[in-house]
Amino acid sequence: MLHSIKKLIGDKGRQLIVPIVLMSLDAIGSLVMYLMLYFTVVHLLSGTLSGTLVRNYTIVCLISVILRLIIYRSGYFLCFSRGAKMCSNLRLQLANHYRSLSLGYFNQNSSGYLLTTLTKDLSNFELVLTHTLPSIIKTLVMGVLILTGTFFINWKLALAECVVILIALPILHQGNVLVEKYGKMKRDLTSKMVSIVLEYIKGMKVFKSANMTSTHFARMSDTLEDIRKTNVQAEVKTAVPTSMYSIVANFLLPFVLLIGSYLFLGGSIASQQLVAFMLMSLALSALLIAFEHSYGLLKELRLAAFNLEQAFDTKPLPYREEQVTLKHFDVAFDHVSFSYNLQTEVLHDIGFHAKEGSTTALIGPSGSGKSTVANLIARFFDVTKGSIRIGGKDIRQLNPDGLLQYISEVFQENTLLSDTIYNNIKAGRENATEEEIISAAKAAHCHEFIVKLPKGYQTKLSEGGNTLSGGEKQRIAIARAILKDAPILLLDESTASLDADNEAKINQALDHLMKGKTVFVIAHRLNTIQNADQIIVLNDGKIEEMGTHDMLLKKQGHYYAMVQEQQKAKEWIVKGA
Repeated sequence: MLHSIKKLIGDKGRQLIVPIVLMSLDAIGSLVMYLMLYFTVVHLLSGTLSGTLVRNYTIVCLISVILRLIIYRSGYFLCFSRGAKMCSNLRLQLANHYRSLSLGYFNQNSSGYLLTTLTKDLSNFELVLTHTLPSIIKTLVMGVLILTGTFFINWKLALAECVVILIALPILHQGNVLVEKYGKMKRDLTSKMVSIVLEYIKGMKVFKSANMTSTHFARMSDTLEDIRKTNVQAEVKTAVPTSMYSIVANFLLPFVLLIGSYLFLGGSIASQQLVAFMLMSLALSALLIAFEHSYGLLKELRLAAFNLEQAFDTKPLPYREEQVTLKHFDVAFDHVSFSYNLQTEVLHDIGFHAKEGSTTALIGPSGSGKSTVANLIARFFDVTKGSIRIGGKDIRQLNPDGLLQYISEVFQENTLLSDTIYNNIKAGRENATEEEIISAAKAAHCHEFIVKLPKGYQTKLSEGGNTLSGGEKQRIAIARAILKDAPILLLDESTASLDADNEAKINQALDHLMKGKTVFVIAHRLNTIQNADQIIVLNDGKIEEMGTHDMLLKKQGHYYAMVQEQQKAKEWIVKGA
């Protein structure tokens, strides 16, 4: 666990040295109370207790309490504030690290797993730094000091205490092995539950329209029931070792009293020593009980540190050039193959060249690899074989963040932030002026509906922009891309589901956006791409045909057949009953 903490927070862990030292001093200060109590009992038994001694011992205790309050408050405040600050930075580092990973990582891990790591695991790790670790250190310091003191008084009784401790600790460890095991099970179930809840909330409209709410609610209910059963099972399985540990820890005082009485009757120990051991055994017993809770929590939270380590150990996309400077924006695929799982290829030996400022249309049936080609251009994934070059440079050599400054994307599912419309458009270029933002909105034909809103550009959007229509969301996404003005545009042409007015406005906005850019269009309707400089027909991850609209029609191959199919679809009409 200490190795994990050091690995995650690095040299910043030194900031915890001072609060840990203060907590250790507080532990030493707590022993003063036991020491004064011991002296009082000794003088009481010997008949030498006086008012002066009682007053002096009381003053020492009061001073100890005041000093402990100051030390404890300072130590706790420093530990909490510095630990919380470290975890806040760690949370930002993890979010930034996620940004550097390929989309493959997010495909392999559910949203519930990622969200649980970023929230619950980090909160648990913060709990370790701010509460659990200081508590364990304080307990260990007190325990070591008390045990060391007992050996100076009587080594035989000290060994008796050690025997009880050595019996208790393996029982504690065995119990916490089970705690760790069930902690992992609960964590996995929690991640699953978060994924299901997110899916349930986001898909509510679809579930209601398809009358599937009860089915998906049942899935969520089943997962919650699994969590309940796991919690019950964990409590039942750990009850035996936990109870045994508590019994052994509480048996420390009676055991020492039994051995001590035997030694006292044999004349091997004085009454004052026996009293001292009784007090120390009482303190040790309390420490063992406190240690059980902290150690159990530490074991359970070790899983959080492990998950965080795994996330940080995931390697980001490699690159050689930190500063990305591209002068030309032609795109070339050279014998590119790609597989999501390194087993089944979704693209095979793809090769083409898109000239700078040209428009390339990608068409084909669902699953043919159109979106994968677009994702590879943006380097959301790395190719399995071959290479992709932009302006003659292999994109694997380029800093992914630097590469993306040259690329804009407008996809079917456009992500809008839970922020103002103004800031959603400004996300295209952070240093844009208000005039530039409004100009981009006008070019995207969304200025008209924005100014009609009660707060205009300062209207706050709900999560995902759910209060806007599909056409309005797409026009804001186009405005963002216009503002960014990147030389390469990845466009998922998706106006088929829009009404005529929205479609016309979006097409006008796209015409403005595409001027002078190297454009890749994922086309769903063939009549919209007839003027493309080249059309690439994909099927089962391979290029079936490539050329202009007229060239492909003359070949009367796959493209010709697709055009004929869409023509037939246009002729279909709804017939009366």
